[in-house]
Amino acid sequence: MLLEQVKIVIPARRNSKGLPFKNRSLISKVIDEIPEEIMRNVTISTDDEEIKSKFSHIKIHHRSEEVSLDTSSTKETLVECCADFNPEDLIVCLYTTYPERTWESVLSSIDFFRSNNCKSLLCKKEPEVSPFLMMFEQEGNRGRQIIKHNLYRRQDYPKCFEISHFIIIFLKKELDKLNNNLYNEDTLFFPIDECIDVDTKEDLEKYNEKNKNNC
Repeated sequence: MLLEQVKIVIPARRNSKGLPFKNRSLISKVIDEIPEEIMRNVTISTDDEEIKSKFSHIKIHHRSEEVSLDTSSTKETLVECCADFNPEDLIVCLYTTYPERTWESVLSSIDFFRSNNCKSLLCKKEPEVSPFLMMFEQEGNRGRQIIKHNLYRRQDYPKCFEISHFIIIFLKKELDKLNNNLYNEDTLFFPIDECIDVDTKEDLEKYNEKNKNNC
């Protein structure tokens, strides 16, 4: 499969509760990382007229109101956006909220996808806290183990990872089989280092400060 055959989808909804209009400020970083020669295979899925106007040279999926709600999942958006794609198309979904993501990391994940004959791919990273240390909140300041166990030493905890939507890849024909978080039992997970996922003003300030220090 040639790189030119890969379809790239960038979800960029207008509204955001955590950081209002965050996609407007973050989407340029995603676009700038994509080589010009495959830009014709890029689709921006948005309901934001400002983004549509700014990137009118790129294919726009005019996201419907039904999949632009706070409660809408990215899967619903992708089902609508990719409706006319071919079943064998390889789709790479790039959230705007990972400004540290490079095109090299995208290529590495595509290579991983191909070499492992994946049907779908998400990323994984080291969890900040093991689920073996976490509890469900109960009444009266009590707790109930998320994972029932009697292990004492942390080194005895089974290895866990945290899923990340840093890069999402799937075959179009597999999309309906994925859950709302875009994975299933057949999904493989591509390892990544810790990175900033911009969801709040504090996240954006953290990224800007880190980027300033790296200049």
